[in-house]
Amino acid sequence: MSQDFDLRRIDLNLLIIFDAIYTAGNITRASQQLGMSQPTVSNALGRLRAQFNDPLFQRAEKGVAPTPFADGLIVPVRQALEILRDTLLINRDFDLANANRTFRLAMNDFTVVGLLPDLLNQIATRASGVRVQVIGQEVMSPMDALLAGEADIAVDTFTKEVPGVNFIPLHIPQGVVAARRSHPMLRGEISKQQFSKLGHVALRQDSRMRAHAEAVLLSHGVTRRIICEVSNCIAMPSLITTTDLIAVLPGPFARNAARHYDLQILPLPFPSVAQRLQIATLGDKTKDSGIEWLSQQLHQAAKHSAVEEHWLAPE
Repeated sequence: MSQDFDLRRIDLNLLIIFDAIYTAGNITRASQQLGMSQPTVSNALGRLRAQFNDPLFQRAEKGVAPTPFADGLIVPVRQALEILRDTLLINRDFDLANANRTFRLAMNDFTVVGLLPDLLNQIATRASGVRVQVIGQEVMSPMDALLAGEADIAVDTFTKEVPGVNFIPLHIPQGVVAARRSHPMLRGEISKQQFSKLGHVALRQDSRMRAHAEAVLLSHGVTRRIICEVSNCIAMPSLITTTDLIAVLPGPFARNAARHYDLQILPLPFPSVAQRLQIATLGDKTKDSGIEWLSQQLHQAAKHSAVEEHWLAPE
């Protein structure tokens, strides 16, 4: 592409189509996601190829694959589109009825189960054009996703301040013990001795977090005999309900799981030491009315869950 490339030749809609094809890896799927006919998208791709003097995409086994030029183009195109979207949203009230926007939330599985249902109910009844894309911790940590521009909002138990990031405190999710309802040793309560003796299912953690957790348990005179580690907490309820293993879980997640699995929920035999959840947003998005609306909805969802499940710590 020559250095004197004329930007007046570029149609903004073509860049949106380019982004959609790159993301979908398939022209048919891209056209469906855009709500356009396949011939229209194919014609737009032809115009892009002519303007950039590059094929951009080549036939692949299940669709199309980007050329090296397209790989180099996608990041600045997405950044430009994101800047334009942000600029157009600044200082505008968020119109729920007519909103057509996808919000990207970086959350772990526990907060997805604890907060997202209430938010999705609000969206379904008041903002049918709003969509939510969840970025899980298996992809990257919530803070990394936020700082990399992959997420609009991150929710987690953040332990330190980050320059340029705003934090909104939510609640402290109190821990509980989950066990199968017909567990031969447990009937409505668990002792410290039972907690240390029984096998546990635990979520996989890095060595630093695991050492901290075990140190906290030791300070209360208990230990965990971890029999099984999983990388996704969604697997934990099914493992608990089919074995005599137990697990320490956030209250909202455990109570939700108990509705679908044959579980009993028991108080911890020692004081819960969970950290406060927070909403994190980038400081330069403070005037984005959409992100402000989403933060408010998450805050309301947290309050609703806290009152319903009695797991909100005193302010």
